[in-house]
Amino acid sequence: MRFEFDKTHWQSIEEGEKDCFLLTNGLGGYSSLSVIGAAARGDQALFMSAKKAPNVRWHYVTNVLEKLIIDGEEHILTSQRMKSEKDYQGFRYLEKFVYDDFDENAPAWTFQVDDVTLVKKIVMVHNKNTVALQYQIQNTGCHKVKLEITPLLRFTSKKEIFDAAQDMKQYKTDICTADKNHQGGGKCFCVRGNGGELYITTNAVLQEQEPQLFGELYFSQDERDGREKYGNVFTNHSMVYDMGEDCQEKGSFDDDKPDSSQTQKKYDIDVIFSAEPYAYSDTLLAELVQNEKLRRERLLDQVKLSSELGRQLVLSADAYVVRRDSTNGMSVIAGYPFFEDWGRDTMISLAGTTMITGRLEECKSILQTFAKYVRNGLLPNLFPEGGENPMYNSADAPLLFINSVYEYIEIAKDTSFQEEILPVLEQIIENYKNGTDFHIKMDSDGLIMAGGGLEQLTWMDVRVGDFLPTPRHGKPVEINAYWYSALMVLYHLTQKAEYQELAQKVKASFNEKFWNEKEQCLKDVLSGGKDENQIRCNQIWALTMPFTMLSAEKEALVIKKVKDELYTTVGLRTLSRNDPEFHKIYIGPMEERDRAYHQGTVWAFPLGAYYRACIRYAQGCTDIAEKERMQSEVKIGLEELKLWLREGCVAQIAEIYDGDQPTVSRGCFAQAWSVAELLRAVYDYETFVS
Repeated sequence: MRFEFDKTHWQSIEEGEKDCFLLTNGLGGYSSLSVIGAAARGDQALFMSAKKAPNVRWHYVTNVLEKLIIDGEEHILTSQRMKSEKDYQGFRYLEKFVYDDFDENAPAWTFQVDDVTLVKKIVMVHNKNTVALQYQIQNTGCHKVKLEITPLLRFTSKKEIFDAAQDMKQYKTDICTADKNHQGGGKCFCVRGNGGELYITTNAVLQEQEPQLFGELYFSQDERDGREKYGNVFTNHSMVYDMGEDCQEKGSFDDDKPDSSQTQKKYDIDVIFSAEPYAYSDTLLAELVQNEKLRRERLLDQVKLSSELGRQLVLSADAYVVRRDSTNGMSVIAGYPFFEDWGRDTMISLAGTTMITGRLEECKSILQTFAKYVRNGLLPNLFPEGGENPMYNSADAPLLFINSVYEYIEIAKDTSFQEEILPVLEQIIENYKNGTDFHIKMDSDGLIMAGGGLEQLTWMDVRVGDFLPTPRHGKPVEINAYWYSALMVLYHLTQKAEYQELAQKVKASFNEKFWNEKEQCLKDVLSGGKDENQIRCNQIWALTMPFTMLSAEKEALVIKKVKDELYTTVGLRTLSRNDPEFHKIYIGPMEERDRAYHQGTVWAFPLGAYYRACIRYAQGCTDIAEKERMQSEVKIGLEELKLWLREGCVAQIAEIYDGDQPTVSRGCFAQAWSVAELLRAVYDYETFVS
């Protein structure tokens, strides 16, 4: 999809900071700034590298200060809010911002200063810690033009704050060693310090400076969310490209739209930031851009989706599939810019990010990676880094793993993998039956109970000190939906009657104990407390697993209840607005945000399950009018999603939105399971209507 923003979107710097772009490299590294090119969060960066994929990340370059000097007069093109100094307001020269994911995957800014036009593009290289900038300048008025680019450097890990009191002299700039591997010839240089090495390749001229603090940046989006709102950066060099005033050569500013009627010259200034050296050539950046374009075209070629939304979500989902160095396999980043790769999030995201996108080898690698770490029937919710032990506090991830394995086998027809993985699946089932860590155990009625004390085992896992806003201890509805389906998976893979018999017992108990006759929907958790009858979105997964337990009549009632009390165009509320514990808005200090996190806040990923439940119900519906009504509802809902792809992070779906009337995204501006589950819904819809 093509996303274009114009001056009406940044009539003030505050407005221009609300939306952003995201580029990723398949290693956990990324590039993200606002649509006016400002860092509005401490976690935003022009170049965030992955020292160890995917979550040992290094914040090298926050932004660049760009000065366009025309006939001796400086014009600053950078937009950046500051704590004490005057804000940089380059957005006043910005004519448009364009991001076209179907073309180059390179966000582009067009600046106009008098009759000098500058177009800036950014591209990130897949599977390398490299981000490249290209500036194209059109000088139709034969002015004396110079461009000065000063990187605003941080050189810290992603989680650290730059120490303004440190010795700035440690940051050194050296010309790259010219050898057969990286023949710089003065075009490549390196900045070293604080354990980091940043290589810069350019056709501009290096101007070294004494390292000095640039000033404290102000992060408006972090202040809004109750996070640290200021951060330091430093400078130690600039790059200057002097175009002079030569404009005798006829040329075309846009190669796709030649126009020789004007006397003009196009100048290309390239700057490549990388964790490894590059030898500069005039075609280097063009090759990087073209390679990325071809890679993304291949992603689209291997999926069977025709809609613009579906094809866009395929490309959006690519941001989350990453390498994991510690396991020598693949994984899924949960969300940008805050999260790492987690077991639960990976399993929920797996079908959307890998299976229906045709990335079956990556899918298999991810499943094999998690299988290696199964302990007492549980999957890591957080992977080990260094000498740290994995965290296994998830009651849903192992059951989702079993269902994901089944879905993969159904698509890939991989019988050898089935034989390889089957002992792991049976181990998980046995541990759930007999009892394992975190009070996870099958009760006498066949249902799974989990949790006690301050344990957080479902996705509604917030803890505020010694208080759990949503403890959900007991028998959570979605855990038991996953459990039944997992038992049926084992029956289908092994043909052992014991799994089918236990599944039948679970189904009978589930229908008897979870049905809320008064509300005509499913209870959220069997606990004996007030949370038992709260109207929450977790019931929707009882309708979307590979194997389900409810009658068509009850499925229709669940869909109606969810639509009436939880549905929004971008997600499902986590709690009914009629509940006294409902929170309208997600904002403020962390404690306030945590109390609202699962108490009404809208989450995007359950909406995918809602649409899939509607589609599945419609497929089996004998009432033609009802079938067409349900189909139309899903079609309209998916069409409305296109609008949300323009809000927050361009071409992405965020983690959460306010619960009352969602208009602004919150939390991670790009979330794996949000994109993945909505992509699954699009896939199911297109399959249904085809």
